[in-house]
Amino acid sequence: MKKNKDTIEQLFQNLENQWDIESPIEGHLERFQDKLALKKTVPKKINWVPISWAAVFLFIAGFIGFYQLNSAQAVSVDNWEQASVQTKETHDYFASVVEKELQNLKKRKTPESEEIITDALKQMDVFEKDYQKIIVELQKNGDTKQLLHALILNFQTRISFLEDVIKKIEIINQQKNIENEKSI
Repeated sequence: MKKNKDTIEQLFQNLENQWDIESPIEGHLERFQDKLALKKTVPKKINWVPISWAAVFLFIAGFIGFYQLNSAQAVSVDNWEQASVQTKETHDYFASVVEKELQNLKKRKTPESEEIITDALKQMDVFEKDYQKIIVELQKNGDTKQLLHALILNFQTRISFLEDVIKKIEIINQQKNIENEKSI
């Protein structure tokens, strides 16, 4: 402790005649206080250009989204008004089978099969997008054989895909059960 005290004393001795002891010029304090007051009263300028661009972008995105939402609702309302009774029945039958298979798939969800089911649902989204394209074409062109064939093929592809995924999940579960039995 004494050593630190000696060091401080030496520092002051070395700086003895080097201190700034002059008084500031008259009015220094007032000028300093005036400068401080100016800094408080000057408002910070806001750059409105990026904010205005963001607002324009949001407005356009909202307008487009609103337009697409309205057009999507219009398409879903009119989906089957122009279709024949047989086309409606075929659609309803296949749609119910696909929905049943989807529910069956979701019931089989386990930690081991979760990744497979997630991938299968992503693939089902791809099938759904193809289905929506077919529906739009049916609305534009009516019940043509080619479009009806594409519609049925889409549903059959979905059904067989879901059945294949369910079989794979069953195999995984069987292998898991066999491994559990061996470990017992």
